Formats: sequence, structure tokens, C-alpha cells
Amino acid sequence: MKKFSLLLLSLVFFQNGFSQETDSLNVASLKKIYNSLEYNTIAFNDLKEQWIINDPVFIREIFNRFVVRNAFRINDKKVSREYVEKTTEDIYSGNILIEVRQRYYDDEIEFFAFIPEGEINQPNPKYSFDPVIDGFYLREVLNEKIYEKVRVRDYYYDNLTKTEYDVKTGYYFNLYLDLLEPEVMYWSTTSNSRNKYLLSFFGKWGDDHIMQPGWYANEYIVGSKMTYYSNISNNPQNYTYSVSLGTNMPASKPFIGTPPAKPLYVSGKSLYVKISGDVMKYIDESLTDFDLSIESKYTFVDNLKTLDYGKKSAKFDFYSNKTYFVLELKKRNLFDLFDFGQFELGGGIGSPDIHHLQYDPAAAKITDLDGKKTLFDKFTHFAFIDFGVSRTGGLIQHNLNTLIGYNVQDGFGYFGVKMKVMLSDTFGMDIRYFNTYGVDKKKYAPWRYDSFLVFSPILKINY
Repeated sequence: MKKFSLLLLSLVFFQNGFSQETDSLNVASLKKIYNSLEYNTIAFNDLKEQWIINDPVFIREIFNRFVVRNAFRINDKKVSREYVEKTTEDIYSGNILIEVRQRYYDDEIEFFAFIPEGEINQPNPKYSFDPVIDGFYLREVLNEKIYEKVRVRDYYYDNLTKTEYDVKTGYYFNLYLDLLEPEVMYWSTTSNSRNKYLLSFFGKWGDDHIMQPGWYANEYIVGSKMTYYSNISNNPQNYTYSVSLGTNMPASKPFIGTPPAKPLYVSGKSLYVKISGDVMKYIDESLTDFDLSIESKYTFVDNLKTLDYGKKSAKFDFYSNKTYFVLELKKRNLFDLFDFGQFELGGGIGSPDIHHLQYDPAAAKITDLDGKKTLFDKFTHFAFIDFGVSRTGGLIQHNLNTLIGYNVQDGFGYFGVKMKVMLSDTFGMDIRYFNTYGVDKKKYAPWRYDSFLVFSPILKINY
């Protein structure tokens, strides 16, 4: 009998202790325990299926289920009858809608809330009641039939799900067909599964930094290019360095017109080199998004014979650009212009040489009319700035840049606008307009002061 009394007394104390411990587990603690049991996918909230139920009859049916189950809460406490009746008036007038969000890894409901119509799309909306974040509890309140109807969206609703227009960079093969600067990738490899070496053929028509339109130069640069990415990125501007090697080839004008009295001709075989990269970060790790580029063309074989220019009956003068250098430093991602893109600013110098030559059918060789000038005297120098906006992601990608240059020796300048717009990084247009100011038209040939507008359609294929 004493043993039985001791056991009974122990059970009483155990029950009281357990009851006190259970009471100490408040609602916040229970929520914390519940949340720790479920895999957190908050990083994918903007990609989860989200919608607004705006079917008035279905909203009343759902609201009534919450009333019957006394399931409304504000700050985890039951609400008064008066507040529910006041909210019911808003239900009658159609001012209360329902916001729903599905889980990322399946189609179950993870967020369900009554929301006033004016709070939709607000950064921190004020809901009518506490949102329900437990799909199992929601299923119990609504019953199986209504819950399934909510889940499969068999009613009027507005889809709020974010649409991702994902633009992929061609790390395997990339065809970029633009007549002004095409590029066709033919090989890619990696050395540590994080980096990429991309090899491609490229083309180049004219040079904007030295105000040399392609249609006057009568040449087209072609060659091979290697681009290295130390870490793979979907932004093609995030390369580590790039090296291009090429040569020039004769090219006819894209239109038939009257050539200037002293045209610009190709006078030899040239070597083209361009090296660019984000090298400033090796000087200081904080100096990121700086693109330094060095570009040059050098004529290593001169066309000195008259026959190299064909059989022309009359004597005439012409000009030729045999060598040029362009040095540019550009800072990308200076600041964000909202959805328009990232502002970028650059500047540099461009130095082409100009040779004044003469063709005489009676002579065997071409005459250099500036023979008394030294090599460096034949160079002219441009200082330029380049600024604009660049956007690489989203549905529409674009590069909108303004280029302003000034010839410090000859006292004239030029300005231009370069617009490249792509749709889903697949179809687009490349448009460029340039003009000069302050040029003595009596002193210089038209290719030094003529304005030009060029454009080319763009087709890009990644596979």
C-alpha cells in the first residue's frame, strides 16, 4: 500500500512538472521548432509560383471556412468578433483578396494570406490577418476539396510569378553574326573546371576611336581571338583578358558613289593586335571592373609598285593609314541606372599615321609626297572619352554609348553614338552614327570630316 501511494505521488509530481514545461513552450517557440524541421528556400522566394485569388465567390467560401474554424489570428492571438464582422464588410465589397505562394520544391502551399487590395505590390504589405505558413494546417482549415482547388488554381486569379529571362553566354560554341564586328567561336576548353579558354574567329570594319570609317578604308580586319575567364560568368564582360591577332584584307565599299579627289587606300599587308583585360585588380584588389585595352595595326609589307594598285590611266594623289595605336581605360558598373543598366565611363588616346602618296602610271613605284617628314611627324593624335549604359541580362540587352574625340594637332573633333540592342541575346541591331566639327574642309579630304551612319542586323546563336 505504501509503495502504491509513493508511485501515485510520483505520477502526480511528474504530471505537474510536464504540464508546467508544456505551458512554457509558447507559440513563438513552437514556430521556431516547426521552421527548423522544414528545408528553408527563402533564397528562391522570387522564383516560386505566386498568385492573387480575385474570384469573389471563392474568396467568400474560403473566408467562411476560417470563420467556422475560428482560425483567424493577429499576432498569434484570436481576433474579436467585431473585427471579423468589420472585415466581412470588406469581403462583401470585394476589397479583400488572397495572396498565395507555393513551395519551391513541390506544389504545396507555403504562404496564404488575406490582403487588402490596396496593399498588393507594396514592399511591406499589411495583411488583414496573420498569414498561414503551414500547408498542413491550411488543409485542415479549408478541408481537402477547397485546399486542392486553391492549389490547382481552378478559379479567377492574377499570376505574380517572376519571369526569368536567362541569357546564357556561349562557353561552348557561339555564333555572333554582325557585319561590323562578327565573331564565331570554334573551340573552348578548361584547365580546372572553373575557368574557360574561348577561341574564335573575328572580323572588324573600320575604327571609331580614330574616326576612320570602314567604307573609306577599303579593308576588313580578320583574325583569331582568345578570351580567358578565370571564373565562369553569365556576363560576357567579366572576362580576365583577351588577345586578338589578325591581318587586313581588301574590301569593297558597301555602296557605289563618287570617290573623293584624294581617297583613302590600303597600301600594304598589316598585322592587327588587340590586348584587353581587367588588369587593374592586380595592382589593387579594390580596383575592379576596369577594362584596359591596347589596340594596334602595323603595315609590315608595303605596296610600293604601281601595279599593286591596278592599271589606271591617270595620275592621282591618295592617302593611306599604315599604322595606328589606340589605348583606352574604361570603368564598368560605375552606378546603377535602375532597370536601364549600368553606367560606364572610359577615355583614351588614338594615334593613326597618315601617308600622302601619289600614283603615276608612268612611274614604276608609288611616290611618297611627304617624304621629307619623319615617321612620327606623320602621326596625328586623338583624345577621346566614351560613356554610356550597358545591360547584359533580362529580356532586352543593350549598349548605348557616346564617343567624343578631339584632334589635338589639327584642331578639330568628332562625336558619335553607338547603339547595340538585342532581344533575348538572339536578335538585334547594331547602329552607329558619327560626325565631325571644326574641320577645315578645304584642307582635309572628305574621309577626315564626312559624317557616316552604318547599321547591321545581329543574329546570335549559342549551342
